[in-house]
Amino acid sequence: MSKKINIVGCEDCPSLGESIFCSLKREILEEVSSQKGGNLYKKGEIVFSEGFKPFGIHCVSKGRIKIYKLGDDGKDQIVRVAKVGDIIGYRSLISDEIYSASAEALEDSRTCFIPKNTFFELIKQENEFALKIMKVLSKDLRKAESQSMNIAQRTVKERLANALLSKRDIIEEKEGKELMSFTISRKDLADLIGCAPETLIRMLSQLKKEGVISLNKREVEILNHVKLYKLAHKYS
Repeated sequence: MSKKINIVGCEDCPSLGESIFCSLKREILEEVSSQKGGNLYKKGEIVFSEGFKPFGIHCVSKGRIKIYKLGDDGKDQIVRVAKVGDIIGYRSLISDEIYSASAEALEDSRTCFIPKNTFFELIKQENEFALKIMKVLSKDLRKAESQSMNIAQRTVKERLANALLSKRDIIEEKEGKELMSFTISRKDLADLIGCAPETLIRMLSQLKKEGVISLNKREVEILNHVKLYKLAHKYS
């Protein structure tokens, strides 16, 4: 169960520059802060569930949260991974529908919860904020179209290459070199690219044999960027 916490105001938030709220004036941010709440989620805890009604949006202020749907085969299909500064739950809120997907903390995470009325008032009163929301929705549509093509036309190996190159969403870059550490499980990575964990492990081993990557427990080093890029962008 999530834990309610006291949180820093939006106007003083370290991740303000990475969020859609960055264009709002300080007095507006202070007003939003007076109406929002804060939640802590342990790794694996549910932020919201598919089929339930939304009452506001969440802004991620710490950690990473996966947005996923349960497929007909009972397997999770990860739609995206939200990082610090991202908002989640807004599409269902804007369309006045129940959640079409669920959200779960990939690691210990923290979110700011902004109530429905506050969010819609911002859209009505702040033109630049409304434009940012439109851009976010547009990018979501483009990513959804790309993901559909990705699964339909690309092999698992090509989808894995694309995921590795999109490392900001799924892995954490280590300082000094192109060495990365997985911050999600092999199962979640498999769900992200739409394959079984066993297939993912086989594809990682294959890329290692081909000299594209090296593996050391949860760490991956990209050795051949050119080949990985060609695999990921075969249909671009």
